[in-house]
Amino acid sequence: PLPASRPSSPDHDVRAVRALGDARLQRPGGAAHVVGEDGGAGGQVAGAAVGAAAGNLDGTLAGDVGFDPLGFSSKGIASLYRYREAELKHGRVCMLAVTGMIFQELYSWPAPEGVFKAPTPLGAMATVPAFGWIQIIALIGFLEVASSKYQGRVPGDVGFDPAELSKDGINPWYAQAELEHGRLAMWATAAFLVQSSITGEPVLKTTLDWVSSIPGNSL
Repeated sequence: PLPASRPSSPDHDVRAVRALGDARLQRPGGAAHVVGEDGGAGGQVAGAAVGAAAGNLDGTLAGDVGFDPLGFSSKGIASLYRYREAELKHGRVCMLAVTGMIFQELYSWPAPEGVFKAPTPLGAMATVPAFGWIQIIALIGFLEVASSKYQGRVPGDVGFDPAELSKDGINPWYAQAELEHGRLAMWATAAFLVQSSITGEPVLKTTLDWVSSIPGNSL
């Protein structure tokens, strides 16, 4: 049976979350049909445990604080886990994007004149050659196909762990930290793009200019 609260140790390997993550059907009355690794029925999770009446937010997922004003979690446990996978994927992309937007302002890779060189993130994108876009789109497509076939332990687990941080089990603290940083990075990416589009200047420059304009600041 599922525990009433989130696992507190990596040794659990978030088995309860995996059981829910394998759900493929939502039965009437809030009971989720769980598909085992062999493709057969792996059992049922009682609707009360899933918390269907409360939008399926029962504290099992990392970062679940019961905040769902638009009711996405009420669409079924399978949809909830697809949303979590999408949230993590977008968060990871945005963490890389934020790092890239700051890094490209500080350093530019050696390249032909006019390529990858622009003061703003969107401006830099406009300098990418057509063949560069083909490579980027091909890589994204490959990663999408490859990750969609992987059966992870929890939503968002795609088997990529070169540092082996989860070899002894998924650490709940790491899972929580990744989710929170990803959410912040999604807001930061949107803010960076809007800011640079309005000002026409790099993110760090406009930020430091604003800080230096504060009375009494010594920057």
